[in-house]
Amino acid sequence: MKNYDWIFEIFGRFLEEGKIYEDSSWTFDSLCRVLGVDPASFGRYVFEQVGLSGDEILRIYRQTGG
Repeated sequence: MKNYDWIFEIFGRFLEEGKIYEDSSWTFDSLCRVLGVDPASFGRYVFEQVGLSGDEILRIYRQTGG
């Protein structure tokens, strides 16, 4: 599997600093396109790291306001 460590860090920054969760048009797939990664592969990596899918993470951020 590709080394996604730095992309995962950028994903976190998009959530924490960019607050993309405030814009409901963002999906995990659209964020992956911006990051230049395959959503399925990166999604598996994200799940391995935190036990949640990318979409679940976005949903939790949206529900809790970050």
